[in-house]
Amino acid sequence: MQKLSVSALLLFSLLSAQAAEPLSTSPAAQHPLAGSWSWTLPGQDQPCTENLHYRANGTRQGSSGEETTQSRYEVTPIPSLLGFYRLTETVTEGNGKKDCSGDLHEATGEPVTRFIQFSPKKDQLIICREESLKACFGPLKRAPQ
Repeated sequence: MQKLSVSALLLFSLLSAQAAEPLSTSPAAQHPLAGSWSWTLPGQDQPCTENLHYRANGTRQGSSGEETTQSRYEVTPIPSLLGFYRLTETVTEGNGKKDCSGDLHEATGEPVTRFIQFSPKKDQLIICREESLKACFGPLKRAPQ
């Protein structure tokens, strides 16, 4: 009976410790996304590069072709079982010009959710529309710091 009580106490302690940790989707300074990333669109007459700078405070600055944007973002602290981090970005400012793909960015204030996956060294990432490798672009390479 005492073994059962000790086991129950241990389990309760573990669950309490996990419950005390917040399940935040806020970025953290140690998150592998924080930093500058770039990708050059292949197959273009003129090379076109996308540059994204994710700050640890949850803001992102980006440029792609003629487009420039400022955004807020949230990213999950750990990847899903499929290896993807959920990234939700909301553009707060944009110049309304076309990006490298010739597209106009989503309207300011509309959150967009994407899924990112890092290389084992965390020096490259891909950005996907779904939590799969079917509709992705990249890899974006981490810029030297």
